Amino acid sequence: MKRVMLLILAGWLGGFAGNAFFGVLFSSQWIKNMLYDPAWQSQLYLDITPQRNLAVSIVGLIVLSGLHGIFFQLFKPAIPGRSWFQQGLFWGLTIWTTYYLFQEWFIYVTLLNEPITLALIELAILLIGSLIEGLVIALAVEKMTEPT
Repeated sequence: MKRVMLLILAGWLGGFAGNAFFGVLFSSQWIKNMLYDPAWQSQLYLDITPQRNLAVSIVGLIVLSGLHGIFFQLFKPAIPGRSWFQQGLFWGLTIWTTYYLFQEWFIYVTLLNEPITLALIELAILLIGSLIEGLVIALAVEKMTEPT
C-alpha cells in the first residue's frame, strides 16, 4: 500500500508541475489575447470557456494525475529508454497523445469550433506541460522507489 501511495504522490507532483506550467502560459496576456481575439476565435468558444470553473478543472487534473504515476510504474518495463529522463519524455508524450490531443480535437475543434491554428498553439503548450509532467513522474518514481 505504501508503494501505491508513493506512485500516486509521484503522479500528483507531475500533475502539479505540468498544470503550473499551463497556468503560467495560459494566463499570460500574450496567449489570452491570441485565444480570445474575436477576429480569430469562434464565438461559441468565447461564450462558453469563460464559464468553466478553472479551479475545479485544475484540481481534478492534478488528482487524476495520481493515476499517471501508477500507470507509469505498471508500464515502465515497456517504456522505451534506459534513463528516467528518456522514459519521462516518452511518458509525457503518452499523456499528451492519450488525453490532450483527443480533448483538443473533440471538445475545442469539433464542439466549440475553435480554428485549427489556435488549437495547434494550445496543443504545443499542452505538449510541453505533458512532457514536464512525464519527467517529474519518472524522476519521482525513480527516487521514491529506489531500494534502500
